[in-house]
Amino acid sequence: MKNLYLLLLGCALLSAAPGFAQKMAPRRASFTLMAPTVGEATNITSNGFTANWSPVEGAEGYCVFVYTKDVADSDGEYTIVDEDFNGIDFGSLIEPGGGDEYGVDLSAYGYASTYGWEAYAFPNFVPSMVAGLLYSPYLYLTNDEGRYNIVLTTYSNQGDQIRVESHGTGDKVTEIYTVELDNSQATGMYTKTLAMDNGSRDLFFSAINVTAQVGQADYIDRVQVTQNLKAGDEVYTNIAADEAVDAEDDWGTPVTSKRFTLPASYLNGHTVVYYDVYAAAYDYDTPNGSTPYTLVTSPYSFRVMVDLRNRTSEVIEEDPATAIADLRSDAANVADDAYYDLTGRRVAHPTAGIYIHHGKKVIVK
Repeated sequence: MKNLYLLLLGCALLSAAPGFAQKMAPRRASFTLMAPTVGEATNITSNGFTANWSPVEGAEGYCVFVYTKDVADSDGEYTIVDEDFNGIDFGSLIEPGGGDEYGVDLSAYGYASTYGWEAYAFPNFVPSMVAGLLYSPYLYLTNDEGRYNIVLTTYSNQGDQIRVESHGTGDKVTEIYTVELDNSQATGMYTKTLAMDNGSRDLFFSAINVTAQVGQADYIDRVQVTQNLKAGDEVYTNIAADEAVDAEDDWGTPVTSKRFTLPASYLNGHTVVYYDVYAAAYDYDTPNGSTPYTLVTSPYSFRVMVDLRNRTSEVIEEDPATAIADLRSDAANVADDAYYDLTGRRVAHPTAGIYIHHGKKVIVK
């Protein structure tokens, strides 16, 4: 099987974009934002650059994303994601590590070798495995008409129930399957493949053992995502992002650049990267359900190519007006206007934090 590693982290703020209109009570923001005008990268080195853009009137912040790109060289099944959490080298089945933090950024700690993995609900750790509520990165899965497979390997008990929730196009997709170990094993490794068809530009999914009990094995050992690609299909991998660039600094000066230093492990041999930007602002004149504002986001900017080896850059003129149309066109995502915490519990009055709203991760300030 061929390997292309794809991890796209979409901006959490985008999930509350005004284009997600409720079926029963649509909300339209009182203003719109223009897509940022991007410029070529500056101060390019072998492992970094400065992204540049012009200020957008009315913007309160910007979201900036950096990608690598691969192209499928032939028709076939490709591994888009393969994460085995080999960066976890502590704890044991008798005495697991962790358990003292509600949420852990696995990639930031080096527990995951790829960008954007998170675990919640006070996760525990043993070498190369994590227990708790695991969240994938945002994934770019628009190829093959949104069809893809999630392949999950767990170290768990006979009869355990594993819940996988995927947030892509349409309504949330929930799959619950039963662990069926061979040879009457009580505990062991079990691999399950789930066929899905809700792929989108900003899909993410969660996985958890819903029957886990204290003192019993309930670990996730490996997560793979595969997809059938055709020769020439483009596969994007997000390797860096800043989802909260303030539009102005403390002195009121517009902020129009962001410096990125790229880890070699995420570059994975690539010498050409890309970035794009969009603007965001809060519309407090248009409440959205229990939230006292509607979040307004612009379309994405044009994409910028950065050649790290040759120290050159070029703006690629893709159409920013349609660049996120696939994220905004599906009203089914907003049939439920409620907020849920990351363990799936409904929250009537969300305070500051990260929630699931309209099928996406959102940041409430």
